[in-house]
Amino acid sequence: MKKNILLYGTTNYGSKLSTSDTLKFKELSQNFNIFVMTYNNVDKFIDHNYVGIQYLRKPRFLFLQYSKFYFLNLFRVKNFCEKNEIDIVSAKDPISALMPILIKLFFLKNLKIVIEHHGDFLKLLLNQRSFKFNFLIMYFSKIISNFTYKNCDLIRGVETNYTESIAKKYNKSYVSFPAWVDYKNYKIRNFQRENLVFVGNIIPRKGVYFLIKAFNLYTKENNFSEKFLIIGDDQNAKYSKKCKLYVKNNNIKNIEFLGKKTPEELAQIYSSTRLVLMASNFEGLPRVLIESGLCATPSLASNIQGISDPFGKYGGTTLYELNNMRDFQEKLAGILASEQIQTELQQKSLELSLKLSGKNVFLNNWIEIVEKLYEK
Repeated sequence: MKKNILLYGTTNYGSKLSTSDTLKFKELSQNFNIFVMTYNNVDKFIDHNYVGIQYLRKPRFLFLQYSKFYFLNLFRVKNFCEKNEIDIVSAKDPISALMPILIKLFFLKNLKIVIEHHGDFLKLLLNQRSFKFNFLIMYFSKIISNFTYKNCDLIRGVETNYTESIAKKYNKSYVSFPAWVDYKNYKIRNFQRENLVFVGNIIPRKGVYFLIKAFNLYTKENNFSEKFLIIGDDQNAKYSKKCKLYVKNNNIKNIEFLGKKTPEELAQIYSSTRLVLMASNFEGLPRVLIESGLCATPSLASNIQGISDPFGKYGGTTLYELNNMRDFQEKLAGILASEQIQTELQQKSLELSLKLSGKNVFLNNWIEIVEKLYEK
């Protein structure tokens, strides 16, 4: 009999699912009945054939958005679980797991709780968002995280070493695998490769300002004329403005900000790009490297946890010391000077990404989760 799984988190699923999301839920529905609870502009339930989504009306203000979803949804979630006979709730992070954990402890004793994490949740949150009283948020978040981890049934992470350390600390079972990647969309296309690209949110944690300065210095010293394309949301307006002003004030002609792109557009960009550049100071397991790898596009990235293993160790990612501009330039020059090196890195990128996100890989990882939850 299929288990009923509720994915609980603020992932943005529109009223009409994307091709990628449809493929994900279609794959999971082979073995499970999937439900989702998340935000939208309206409050309604929609049956999307492969998944049933309960959309909650999203408050206007950020503080209310977090408060409502994390702390004020107890009976709404409880009633949904009872009505749909939910067996397993997978919470997107340890804070959103609070309501499901309380429901398990006080109402539905047989409910299984999985906590997802994509690296250090609190560090990611506070680096990406600007809050007043960060110390209070950190203090209470640690208390809640400690409580939810202690009372969950399994931890599902994207990066093996960090996941293993959390699981060991709380004496929990764990499964580690990457976030969903649309393996049908990201694939090799026979385009001519030129230019370098950054893909991600334009925020301090991603190191975009460092990449702009390092690339500009490299072009001057090496008479390099290809472009550096920056693709992503301006989630931090102040930081984004700083990056764009540097380009403008230094009259840099071969750096372009292209904004956000659709997955279909991204797949074409990856397939026509020589190299993906990253300068993150923290990552879980970057989906950008899996997507680009499926397009056989190698990368140059900072040597940090979540990138060094597996991408630097097994994939087509060349590593440089974080924020070391000279090391960045030397590694970049070495890649661009050799067609053989580029070809070898392309092959390694493709092989690793297929292993991490090929057909039914995501489903098989979820089968492993369920088996561990109910093993005797």
